[in-house]
Amino acid sequence: MTRKKVEPKVPFGQKVISEFFGTSSNFKKVEKKSKVSKQKNHTIERQSSIISITDIDDDDGFGDGHDVSIDADTSAEMMNFRDPKLNSVLQNKFNNPNKSSSQLTRTNSILSEKNSNDLNHETTSISLKRSSTDLLDSFEGGKAKKVLKQSSVVSNIEIPTYNQNLSSEQLEVITKVVDQKLNVFYTGSAGTGKSVVLRELVRKLKAIYRDNIGVTAPTGMAACNINGQTIYRYLEIGLGLQNPTDLARIIQRNPAKLRKWTMMKVLIIDEISMVDGYFFDKLEETARRVRGNAAPFGGIQIVCCGDFYQLPPVSSNGKVTKFCFQAKSWNLVIQENIVLKQIFRQKGDNELIEMLNALRNGSIKNQPSMIEKFHKLNKSVKYDDGIEPTQLYPTRREVLEANGCRLKQLNSKIYEYSAIDSHPEESYKSHYSQLLCEDKLILKEGAQVMNIKNMDDQLANGSLGTVLCFLTRNLFFKILELYGSIEDLDPQMLKEVKLISTRIGVVQEWNEEEKQIIENMPDDRKSKFESLVQYTAQETKADILPVVLYKLNGSDQARLVDREEFVIELGKEKTATGNPTRIQLPIILAWAMSIHKAQGQTIPRLKVDLNKIFENGHAYVAISRAVSKENLQVNNFRPDKIRISQVVHDFYKSLEARSEKS
Repeated sequence: MTRKKVEPKVPFGQKVISEFFGTSSNFKKVEKKSKVSKQKNHTIERQSSIISITDIDDDDGFGDGHDVSIDADTSAEMMNFRDPKLNSVLQNKFNNPNKSSSQLTRTNSILSEKNSNDLNHETTSISLKRSSTDLLDSFEGGKAKKVLKQSSVVSNIEIPTYNQNLSSEQLEVITKVVDQKLNVFYTGSAGTGKSVVLRELVRKLKAIYRDNIGVTAPTGMAACNINGQTIYRYLEIGLGLQNPTDLARIIQRNPAKLRKWTMMKVLIIDEISMVDGYFFDKLEETARRVRGNAAPFGGIQIVCCGDFYQLPPVSSNGKVTKFCFQAKSWNLVIQENIVLKQIFRQKGDNELIEMLNALRNGSIKNQPSMIEKFHKLNKSVKYDDGIEPTQLYPTRREVLEANGCRLKQLNSKIYEYSAIDSHPEESYKSHYSQLLCEDKLILKEGAQVMNIKNMDDQLANGSLGTVLCFLTRNLFFKILELYGSIEDLDPQMLKEVKLISTRIGVVQEWNEEEKQIIENMPDDRKSKFESLVQYTAQETKADILPVVLYKLNGSDQARLVDREEFVIELGKEKTATGNPTRIQLPIILAWAMSIHKAQGQTIPRLKVDLNKIFENGHAYVAISRAVSKENLQVNNFRPDKIRISQVVHDFYKSLEARSEKS
């Protein structure tokens, strides 16, 4: 008998994968003030293969590519949702930006709305002058916040009290940054709640400085995780290839850029381990030149967060890189180093915590007993609810192959959902590639998917589920009215619902199998079924959406997944064209992910293959996503392939020595 595995609980205040992706479904996008130029219809040629692979021969493991190809001769019916009706409606929205966001993206009405009065905080009033508003005004601890109108008068700003769920060492970071206004680097092993602290910092600092703080990360993926921008985009320096003198001159000649750099109070840089030390020095000097201030970073308060034992700076064109703590200006800039030591992710599994620490600092190579513990993780974990573990691979190629292979094995109809991009020009493709949502999303009934956008307190980014069926919005709510909650349907009723879904936009006779389902219906339900069949005649294939059965807080919930907006922040809100926006379903295939995408996330059900690891910290980043040994499987573990940087090891030894001395 297979024993059902119990999902480990994540401690209150410490969220899972979902915590890093910022806003909830009721987050309102700041309305653009200028008209968006009319976009040309962008037609994509159908490929012989449903999903294409590009440049996988040059795989470095850090790409965001698409899922692997499915054979073109598959017998499953192909349905392309680039319907002219849908395209015209969505493109019309881009040409009429004054319409509210709610008119563009229909939100599932069954999702529970957040209580705007979640917490009654004690508040403190301060006076300061308002400046220009930007999108970050709407970010406060992962919740939507009303954007105030611009004003030149002094305003009374209410500052919420600290999050009472933070540990004492986490509160120390908040105190040093917010109260003492120090330049702080805070770090810690995976699972110590670094991102929890970051969200609290943003919440507090935004209440004080409004839009004059930058929430940044070195890569698009990392920036997405914290609802921020890449450091390049926020500072509006392009690739930042120029020397500090030239960069400063470019910024000073542009009034908008100069204002941003001059008004900036705090710059937060997450995942600092991936920032090149040479680049850090360049920014520091540029800031002094732009602001005419000889203080480190021109007087801008700096907050750096990350773990140097994790992914290192990415080498570009073979150029030599160095860690940020090796930068000439690092010790001049950073006034306080804080190491978080309390583990939340694997709380209660002390053995796993010890294993991860040995993996992190490289001491595992001298501990045969610890190596044996990792070998014991080469086991198969069985789950009884149909949701499989997410498998992490070092390279993009492996991820594509794994997801594509599993999708191909499903004997069900194919549905293709193509994204609608506001800026289809070639020059914006690299920006769109940094989004989690796919350009072309291929789904089938039975596909395992991951939600990639916070929708409410239950359905969060990282929630796993299975595609149950495909319905239109109207049909979905009609079924709820006549049949009740889909997750509560018995197998026979579920067959009827799935049968209804096959009749959308189809006029044909019932086959023998379908007739058998109808004959087995109770008499009192046949009339309901007949009314639903008639209802489908009014629906079109272009309106079909997936219904996903999610595992939320230990219970099943069926949700209709509608299209959502994904905005790429380029710092161009006031230009004629606005920020690039993609409209796509907020889900991705979730049988496999890359280690690079998984950094900073928590994965309750995890399977890791270390056969092709190639980077310092790769194995540690992957395995430390787990919550417990019970729901963790590790294949191809080899201690000789575990790599750490001796420079990083020495740096953390020095931090420990300083901490003990103080």
